[in-house]
Amino acid sequence: MVRKFSLNCKVGQQETTINLYVGDPQETSHPIGYQMKYLSQKGVSVPENIVNSLSSLNEIAKRNRVPFEELFQYVSDQLNSEDAVKNAFSKFNEISRSVNEEQNK
Repeated sequence: MVRKFSLNCKVGQQETTINLYVGDPQETSHPIGYQMKYLSQKGVSVPENIVNSLSSLNEIAKRNRVPFEELFQYVSDQLNSEDAVKNAFSKFNEISRSVNEEQNK
């Protein structure tokens, strides 16, 4: 199964959101290698840290004999849940500050 994810990429001097798709890449291919080639022909550059991270994930998947797309989904889910926890904590802190300010009036 192919997984879709969105990413901010540079087009010239501007940033735009691009949808990329990952599945299990061929043994010698980068997980988004063909997409990067196509996008570069259109003047779009994928951030280097994303390219390197996907390469690292692909190596980990190969080494542990797990499908790349499953590892990608796991990592993506973990990052999203961390973001959700951070957002919830931030909202809690805002509410707590508001309550403290009201009590100190």
